[in-house]
Amino acid sequence: MDPLTVRLATLDDAEAIAGIHVDAWRYNYRDLIDDDTLARRDFDSRLETWRRELELGAEVLVAVQQRAVVGWTCLGAFRHPPATRPDVRLATQDWAEIHGLYIAPSFQRCGLGSRLLREAFCVLEAQCFRDVGLWVLSNNLPAIRFYEAYGFHDQCLDQDFEINGQPLVEKLLARSLGGRGDV
Repeated sequence: MDPLTVRLATLDDAEAIAGIHVDAWRYNYRDLIDDDTLARRDFDSRLETWRRELELGAEVLVAVQQRAVVGWTCLGAFRHPPATRPDVRLATQDWAEIHGLYIAPSFQRCGLGSRLLREAFCVLEAQCFRDVGLWVLSNNLPAIRFYEAYGFHDQCLDQDFEINGQPLVEKLLARSLGGRGDV
């Protein structure tokens, strides 16, 4: 098997990123989000979104194997405050955020997510962020366990939202960067 490489995404990667986004959503959330909502997550709208995001300079790392993008993570400054919790004021000025991390279903459980996450930590540390947070569906136990294995801790902050009328809850996980103590 060809070695895995990780690099910054370019606009040419938008189709692969969009395809993985849709496929991974449908695969990973099949027991967490209703089928109708998952079916509405379509390639064309994701492609439009990712072209726009990449044109605007979104920082996306892609995992490439056998010359194909097989996973990605989007990272940047922490989006503050949580959309449904304007009353919450976190000390997040030095925080980064993992906005998403998705692996093509046929490449999952092969270490790609771990590699992308470690590369993201390096990039964010180089940008002088002190901590990193991410939002995860509160009922997505495999994802929560994955992030906890990399030092993320529940920040006891949930965010309610809806997709196509289905109520969902995200929880904030965070960890320190650069070998510092807990958040």
